[in-house]
Amino acid sequence: MSGDEERQRPIRIVLDTSAIIEFTRQSIHVGELIAEVDDEQCAIAISVLSLAEALHSVADRDRLDLLVDHATVVLSADAADWRALAATYDIVGRLDTAAAALAAIDHDCAVLTRRPSLYAGLAGGGPVIPIED
Repeated sequence: MSGDEERQRPIRIVLDTSAIIEFTRQSIHVGELIAEVDDEQCAIAISVLSLAEALHSVADRDRLDLLVDHATVVLSADAADWRALAATYDIVGRLDTAAAALAAIDHDCAVLTRRPSLYAGLAGGGPVIPIED
């Protein structure tokens, strides 16, 4: 999928740090969801902050590169949103988690996560899809 094609597709799911790590561990749940979203002509997104955090825990960097280069739209932090990011950080306790939550809110979609409890302080527990075993 080309970068232009990805940008035109609506974002359906945001992967947080834990979901990125699960993908690199070849999680069938994450892989299947990415395939389903692609079949729907939609996109998966990851925050650059989640990506940077995941890099510290990833053993298979080739798989991480695959995710970045072929399966996702990488979203950068917008300087204009710094107050919202800081407020969300106060609630969830992690900058990467705050960035994923804001991305999901901005794109009216959900966050795929192995750690839904991080989002519990957000209204309604946040827009979360838990990764289940």
